[in-house]
Amino acid sequence: MRLTFIGILLFFGVQATVAQDTLLSDSTKRVNCAQAQLFLQHYRFEAALGALNACFEQDTSNTEYLRKKALCYYKLGRFQEAEATYYAILETDSNNVNALNQLGVIYSNQSNYRAAVEQYERLSAIDTANSYYHKVLGSLFYKLKVIDYAMGHDQLALELNPNDVEAIAHLTKIYQSMEQYELADELIVKGLELDSSNATLYHYQLKSAYRQHNYAGVLGSAQYLMQLEQDTSAYLLKMMGIAHFHTGDYALSASLLEKVVDNDKAKEQLHYYIGLAYREMGDAETSEKHFEQAIENGISDNISIYYTNLAIAFEEQGNYAEAIRAYQMAYKSSQNKILLYHLARNYDAYYGDKETALRYYEKYLEANDTGNVRFKDYSKHRISEIKEVIHFDIDTLR
Repeated sequence: MRLTFIGILLFFGVQATVAQDTLLSDSTKRVNCAQAQLFLQHYRFEAALGALNACFEQDTSNTEYLRKKALCYYKLGRFQEAEATYYAILETDSNNVNALNQLGVIYSNQSNYRAAVEQYERLSAIDTANSYYHKVLGSLFYKLKVIDYAMGHDQLALELNPNDVEAIAHLTKIYQSMEQYELADELIVKGLELDSSNATLYHYQLKSAYRQHNYAGVLGSAQYLMQLEQDTSAYLLKMMGIAHFHTGDYALSASLLEKVVDNDKAKEQLHYYIGLAYREMGDAETSEKHFEQAIENGISDNISIYYTNLAIAFEEQGNYAEAIRAYQMAYKSSQNKILLYHLARNYDAYYGDKETALRYYEKYLEANDTGNVRFKDYSKHRISEIKEVIHFDIDTLR
């Protein structure tokens, strides 16, 4: 009887110890989880990870701990571990939206856009009416240069959520890349009705106006952006300088472009515009310098244009020898028929011996420049006059 009593006491003692240990374990888990949450709230991801590991050891079936661990890995830049943890979640819950979305984010940040597309296509299949997934897919397919798919997903995103300004901006970008400016402009108007201070849309509006040669529109968008961003960027000054040239304010155009030309990648084009502006203002000497700078910086197919305008600047100063040299370089670069006419004129004006001028007038007529009847008529007239003079000179020598 006594042994039985002792056995009962031992049994209840063990049970009490187990219960106490369980209480301690639960208490420890609660403390660890509370600490983990506190660390997460204060962006202390390394510390949060340590506390979450302790929580997970006590409850390995809890996917919420895994989710938070994966988040910590991601925030700490440990993407491989984050990826592995999200896949561990998917093993138990294949449609876990958070895990799929975060994997998509990781792959996108690593420029692995095809893998990111796979995650968001799975998400889109889970929730077909979710505009966000289509918007992200639109962006990913655009980065993959699959424009049809990008456009389709953006359009679907806007059907599901017409007020998504980000989707509006992205579809605008696609339309502009396809030179569908009318469609782009319609979206810009709609987007600005929803968000009147959206700088991205104003940048697209400026670009659209520029591409369509609407220079008053360029100035309007640029001035609004300057007020909105409280910044006078080199890009805006450049666009305003070009627009002012096309609207006839040559002095302001030259002033703005001279501020940015030295640090701009498109130096040759800006020197060209500045040269044109100074020519319009009657300053042939400064115009000449900028055309020479355009040629010096020239890497595009516009070299012939720069040489032609340099030649015109020399002509305006009466420097026919340099004008001839520049026209020859322009013709060498482009083989443009009209340059033969200009070479003929300058040889005609500069040299007393008209033989070279005659040859260029004849070459110009042989080139059959059908678009310039007036120049052809003048060339025929001068050929006749020069030949008459040459014939007269021969007769006087007899």
